[in-house]
Amino acid sequence: MTIPAAIGEARIWRDGRAILGESLWWKDDALHWCDITAGRLHRGPGSGATDGSNDTVLSFDPPLASFQPRASGGYVIALGSRVVVCDADGGAEREIARVAHTHGGIRFNEGKCDPAGEFQLGSMNITTGEPDAAVYRVTSAGARLVRGGFGTANGFEWSVDETTAYLTDTATETIYRAPWTAEAGFGELVPFISGRMHDGLTIDRDGYLWSGIYGDGVVVRISPEGEVVETVEIPAPNVTSVAFGGDDLSTLFVATARENLTEEQLEAHPQSGGVFAVDTRTAGLPVRTFAG
Repeated sequence: MTIPAAIGEARIWRDGRAILGESLWWKDDALHWCDITAGRLHRGPGSGATDGSNDTVLSFDPPLASFQPRASGGYVIALGSRVVVCDADGGAEREIARVAHTHGGIRFNEGKCDPAGEFQLGSMNITTGEPDAAVYRVTSAGARLVRGGFGTANGFEWSVDETTAYLTDTATETIYRAPWTAEAGFGELVPFISGRMHDGLTIDRDGYLWSGIYGDGVVVRISPEGEVVETVEIPAPNVTSVAFGGDDLSTLFVATARENLTEEQLEAHPQSGGVFAVDTRTAGLPVRTFAG
């Protein structure tokens, strides 16, 4: 019998009541995440209070779709149609890319730095879910279209050996995988696992993916062969983002959202919009940084 990687139940780590919590990552003894709809970037120390009273909160023009750390300090941030860089306090903001989406119902969505230090950034159709969104490769020189045909480009991740990339389209309930090189980027995308509303992705040191399932209130652990080997229940239906953190990167952090929930659901799951923590027997990998 395989011993589960998760230890115990999920516990509330920050009771933030975010409308749409997203873009989790750990660096410098702090968890970072954002509330897309509110345009708020949160930096929470590992020893901080559950109510967030010790956290640093920066405000940007919403939507604040996703963000990552810069190698030189500060952040690279995807807003609705712009990508900016700024310092750690949100100052010295400078635009490095702007994309003319095909219509007003599209905005940027999830983004993550790849092994080459470039910002892989997806977009999503927030109106009809039609496959007219895309993925872009962002550097300090601007944004380049990688490929279109997505409804909700989401959940980027790379294998431990950096030869395989994973990418989610939540609209088609599918995680795709592709060969990866720093020079060529994504190779041909092929379905890896389908059938649920996969959202954010992270990978552990053993090569297993962890995927948050939006609407189902769970995180699943997926083997390199595409088999769900473990399910962790989260006391909030709309799971959005997952990342490993803590001193030894063995704590799985899980972001959630209050959006799209009825009053009855919010009453049943009052900590929706919070960030939860799950202790594990495995560990993640350090966050990658933006080279631009």
